[in-house]
Amino acid sequence: MGFRLPWVNKKKENVQFEGTRDHNSEQENELLEIATHRFGIADSGKVGFDNEHLNRKWKRFDQIYRSQQWFEVIPDDKSAPVLNFTFAIIQSLVPRLTDNNPEVLLKPRTSPADVQLADYLKTVLDHLWYTNKMQEAKLPEVVIHALKYGTGLIKTIWDPDMWDGLGEVKYSVVHPMNFYPDPRAYDVPSMDYYFITMPKPLEYFIRRWPDKGHLVIPDMDWTDSEDLEGRARDTGEETATLMEYAFRDEEGNVCIMYYAGHVVLDIIGGKFDEDYDEDTGGNPIYRHNEFPITRVMDYPSEKEFWGTGEIELIATLQQLINSYEAQIIDNTRLMGNAQWLVNKTLSGLDESDAWIFDNAPGTTIFSHNGGVDRIPGVPIPQHIPDHLERLIFWVEQILGVYDVVQGRRPVGVRAASAIIALQEAANIRVREKAKHMGLAIRELSEQAISLVLENYEEPRLIRIAGEIVPTTLDVREALQERIVDMAEQSGLMQEMMPPELEQPEQIPQETMDQLMDEVKFPEFDVEVNVGPSIPQSQALLYEQAKEFYQLGVIDRTAVLEVTGFPNKEEILERMNAMEAQEMGGDGQERVGERTI
Repeated sequence: MGFRLPWVNKKKENVQFEGTRDHNSEQENELLEIATHRFGIADSGKVGFDNEHLNRKWKRFDQIYRSQQWFEVIPDDKSAPVLNFTFAIIQSLVPRLTDNNPEVLLKPRTSPADVQLADYLKTVLDHLWYTNKMQEAKLPEVVIHALKYGTGLIKTIWDPDMWDGLGEVKYSVVHPMNFYPDPRAYDVPSMDYYFITMPKPLEYFIRRWPDKGHLVIPDMDWTDSEDLEGRARDTGEETATLMEYAFRDEEGNVCIMYYAGHVVLDIIGGKFDEDYDEDTGGNPIYRHNEFPITRVMDYPSEKEFWGTGEIELIATLQQLINSYEAQIIDNTRLMGNAQWLVNKTLSGLDESDAWIFDNAPGTTIFSHNGGVDRIPGVPIPQHIPDHLERLIFWVEQILGVYDVVQGRRPVGVRAASAIIALQEAANIRVREKAKHMGLAIRELSEQAISLVLENYEEPRLIRIAGEIVPTTLDVREALQERIVDMAEQSGLMQEMMPPELEQPEQIPQETMDQLMDEVKFPEFDVEVNVGPSIPQSQALLYEQAKEFYQLGVIDRTAVLEVTGFPNKEEILERMNAMEAQEMGGDGQERVGERTI
């Protein structure tokens, strides 16, 4: 038995039938039976084209990424070098995709009157990106998952406990090994259910679910998705597997059940929610009624939920590169050193005098012919290093990650303009990955917008980038104004308003709540610009902006925006203030040469 905290022991005292279904309701046991059956299907369906379980394959890919690339037993007299091109290529792609903040633009889909609300939501999205540490931590993490395993996953939820109970949108990264989708689905919208497994200590269950958490018993099921090859995660404390089972009820509403072993801890959403009303029907967890999962793909696979990653494409080539490097090392060690040929009769030396010859690791050969000769080593066949270079070339060809993408000057090219042109051509594959990432950011932004409109009930203090003083945004007030306008246009307001009230500001709260439930929220088109985070655009756009500024085609504000210069608002304010001071007494500006 693992370690257990004293207060956990106290909570479990005199508990009968812990870890069994006896404490569940009949409805909970019916759902638990379905969940257990479906998880077996999802687990057995989580396989690749070769029918190998993806978690097992991904653990091997993680070993390759961490330079553990020799899977067979290596004899002591053989070398086992690792030239980890896999790690180098993946890490050269991550900063290309994540260096710059993506720009999210919102535009009203149906009515120009939604412009103000769109501006508010744009500011909130920027705020959420910062507070969730997306740029610094979560986006690079999910991009590495996509490059290693083919698919990265982000979960977008409303966390009611954030900001002292005020609540906030929360982005979290879900490791692919912990996610089990509906095996019939090719994408998230086509799923009917999914599972997420999470190892949690026993005290977590008691804190989060005080009524039933003490009934959970420890297990080791979580090791299938948590333990990587050569690295166990057992901390010595008692741990149980928390299962998150998301599904749709008979009305099509998204529901989530949390359970551990045979203990159902909670069910939220739909007809299984504690607030379910048989007369009005159930409500989904969130108003958008979508599964809160977004995929970041490396290479999408046809008729497959999971994508293809970089390691899967070059695993065999990586092993061949290591094998050829081992041949070069072994040949050099055994055959490349010069050797001594010593005639014991003519030289008067024998094996006891081998210390005289200090050319280790070369070998001294004693014979009865000749005197003392130096025999040169046998050079390695040229075709071996040639083929090693060819293998490295094939890796770059397959992945589309060439020398210029990795920050190396292309061989034989010196002109800056030519290098920029090569960067343009070489980054085609990188731009495709950036496009997939932009699609994922668009999807999670759409879900975040829906959560903000649904749950931002009070004004929020939000600091906008480049400004010192926080700004107060009242999303709910702006939303209610639009809801009232839409209700008046549809005639719903006249039906719901009491006859003695005519002005919108006199709308009772009960009527406003009903309008919020029945009127469809404004819709917005989301555009995502990943930005010049890949070298093809950074240098080229800067050169073009500089030339256009010198020609007077664009102003300095456009130059700073193109280059993504930090604190550009403060810089522009200082420049405008300096120009105002330099104005002549006659009000004429001193015009000089246009420079940046």
